[in-house]
Amino acid sequence: MVLMAAPMRRADPETQPADHARPTPAQVTALLLLAGLAAWTVNLAIFWLSGPPLGHDEAQYTIAARDLLNGEEQRWFYLSTGTSLLAIPGLLAGGSEVALRTPTFVLGIGFGLVVVTLAWRYFGAATAAWVAAILGGMRGFTKVGPQLLSDLPAATCLLAGTLVIVSEVTREDGPRWRAVLAAPLLAAALYLRYASCVPIAILGAAALGFGLRSIARRPAPIVATAALFLALLVPHAVAATRATGWPLGVLLASKDVPQHTWIAEGLVDYVAVNPVRTYGLLAPLVLIAGLLAGLRLRDRRAKVLWTVAVLDIVAIGLVTHAQTRYISYGLALLVVLGTDVLRRWIAARSPRARAAIGATAAIAMAVTWVLIARVQGRAEDSRAASLRTRLDAAALIRADAAGAPCLVVGDPFTQLEWYSGCRGATWPWDDLGRARIYLYYRPEDPPRETRGRPQVLFARRDAIVTRYDP
Repeated sequence: MVLMAAPMRRADPETQPADHARPTPAQVTALLLLAGLAAWTVNLAIFWLSGPPLGHDEAQYTIAARDLLNGEEQRWFYLSTGTSLLAIPGLLAGGSEVALRTPTFVLGIGFGLVVVTLAWRYFGAATAAWVAAILGGMRGFTKVGPQLLSDLPAATCLLAGTLVIVSEVTREDGPRWRAVLAAPLLAAALYLRYASCVPIAILGAAALGFGLRSIARRPAPIVATAALFLALLVPHAVAATRATGWPLGVLLASKDVPQHTWIAEGLVDYVAVNPVRTYGLLAPLVLIAGLLAGLRLRDRRAKVLWTVAVLDIVAIGLVTHAQTRYISYGLALLVVLGTDVLRRWIAARSPRARAAIGATAAIAMAVTWVLIARVQGRAEDSRAASLRTRLDAAALIRADAAGAPCLVVGDPFTQLEWYSGCRGATWPWDDLGRARIYLYYRPEDPPRETRGRPQVLFARRDAIVTRYDP
């Protein structure tokens, strides 16, 4: 009897068990993109849900929103109307820190999505995935993303408008009519933060400079975009004229609110600070790569982005003191450009080197996600600790006033007003007898003129609260 061996079959890769298959580059890119966006969202949500006390600027926007709801006259003409309006839903929902920050938390998620979309549109899916991963651990963005501040919401609109306008002015056959979508986006950025006029002007000049040939082929869409943008600013011009006497009055006055001692103070500080603490663990490397990207750019779109990013940071640094959130727009563009430079450098290495560098980078970014999550989780305790005396004093004033009309004097007045329930005032003495008057005094505060009979209600080494009775 002859035994016949069955013919051997070649294994079909598609029929092999899944655990033997290596992920494709597309799958790795998708996984990294989703992980990065998830880390970004989670790190924003940790701060948002923990509900730390409102900062000075957050309390100011909240008070301005309450004044709008009550039909009262605007107290701070330089304060952006758009961000004040963002606080109204939170007030209507009860006024808790979580409720007040919900709109900006949502827009913070949108910031990450817009940055990733811009990276994908101009540099491809792989660069977009690495950008998402870097954002998830970038302290300069995550710490302000969920706060009731104007910077990231405005930057979100600026980036979206940039994506539209740059795509259109760099087309060989001329801009399309979809360019007009940039007008409401840029107008929204200006209403959210008046200082957005600086990057908007820079973007407009760069678009003309690099896209003049394209615009000349079909100028009508760009002319219409500019006309619509100006039309959308008419309400602001009317309000500014009413408040200051001329349409540009608010824009020019608002630049002096963030005080600085000398020109370029902010620009120097952006460079001189501890970069890891200020921007994030990996962000300095990416930002440096973004700056160096300008040396070898050939794509017109990339040239526009680099020019706008650098000029925005320089211009803002010249006119204000250093706050990372002030340059969120320029930083985001540099992150995109720098990430693409580093990704291309890695892609040019050998397969073994690519795998090693990629794995190391992925581990490093995962570590930054965890570190940022820990920092975000401690935000409530750290901020509450730094504001403990102020919050305790405000709670005592609220309890002592017991709903009666009251005025509070002291700095920072916005937090005292919001948490005490009394209206902030600089000269309350004409209302002595008609309202309860409280003075919050710190050792470093200058002496204040007072009237009435003082009664100390609260005394600590760093602050004293005194009520003045007729």
